[in-house]
Amino acid sequence: MPKVRGNPKPVALDKSVPRSKCRKWELRVSVGRDLATGKYPPMTRRFNGTLSEANQAMRDFIAEIEMGAVKRRAGMDLGCYSSAWIMECKEKYAYNTWTKYENQLKCINRLIGKATLDEIDAYLLESVYARLLAGETPSGKPASGTYVRDIAATLHLMFKSAVKDKHMPNNPCDYAEAPGRDTKERKTIRYGAIVKLLDKLDPRDPVQFALRAMIKNGIRREEAVALDVIDADFAHTIIHIRHGSDALGKKETKTPAGERDLPMTESFRNDLRVRIAQIEEDFREIREDIGMPYPVLTDDTPLVCNKLGERLKPDAPTHWWRANRERLGYPDITPHDLRHSYLSELARRKVEPKVLQKIAGHADYRTTMGIYVHVDLEDMQEALEVVDW
Repeated sequence: MPKVRGNPKPVALDKSVPRSKCRKWELRVSVGRDLATGKYPPMTRRFNGTLSEANQAMRDFIAEIEMGAVKRRAGMDLGCYSSAWIMECKEKYAYNTWTKYENQLKCINRLIGKATLDEIDAYLLESVYARLLAGETPSGKPASGTYVRDIAATLHLMFKSAVKDKHMPNNPCDYAEAPGRDTKERKTIRYGAIVKLLDKLDPRDPVQFALRAMIKNGIRREEAVALDVIDADFAHTIIHIRHGSDALGKKETKTPAGERDLPMTESFRNDLRVRIAQIEEDFREIREDIGMPYPVLTDDTPLVCNKLGERLKPDAPTHWWRANRERLGYPDITPHDLRHSYLSELARRKVEPKVLQKIAGHADYRTTMGIYVHVDLEDMQEALEVVDW
């Protein structure tokens, strides 16, 4: 049963009169630790009467609490349930999806992993969101509103299962207010800067080849890393986008619309020839070093691979880019911005939205139109600056 801490006194609510004359009171006692803050929030009750009556009401209130009117229900804690839920997610979702959920829940479990499911309510969740925004994260840096909102979406999905499993009476995320998204508008680089960047990227190197593939075809990082030799159809000058990739290897494309054939430009054909020639040279050196008849170039050889022919993980281009982007002169640009820059350049040159949607592999037409709106605003700005009264 709960134990009231300290020796609480009635709190006078009418500050305009002496305490002995006050007739409006708040009975305030601490009944336990707040799992979000580590503090002991009060349980309160309003009372109207004299000071002596308020003192008696306070004693009655304390007795009521300590006799068991306030009880904590025992149940599965968040850390335990989230571990079980992630095991289920591994059977239902792609690697990137369930690992994202797992990392987000680790962030939450650091703060309230010992809280039982029946102790989690909207107040607790909003307190946790505030703590993340304030910097109580694994890195010690304040989380963005977008990241916290994504965590809230993951919690909502997990608690939906908890309600279905009868571990919770309702989903507390339905009542907790998550912060708004604050992701900055994606940056792009224009034609001249793109050309200068391509001059600095060597297609012989696997990660630089992947970045060039993203810039020249507008494909996703995961799609570039998933390319195999067989996907380069020189006879028909087509590059086949058939797979995405994650840390476990090749997988299906992000959406069915992602599976597509793209015309192979002369520039990218040259990149492919250079990269394939480099792979053959690397394999020859390895064969000579180890005195074995492998590795050898086949249709299934990844284009983005190490010298042993092992496919690189999709975050390899990102790591390389982060380490070199300042030297290259693009400190604020991300790998995905390179894809977006390509698509924005096509939109700027008035490529039809439906054609652009097919090239980009967008499942949702609104995503493609978002690029058009962004480009049109830039063009309007340039037009208005022609005559600046």
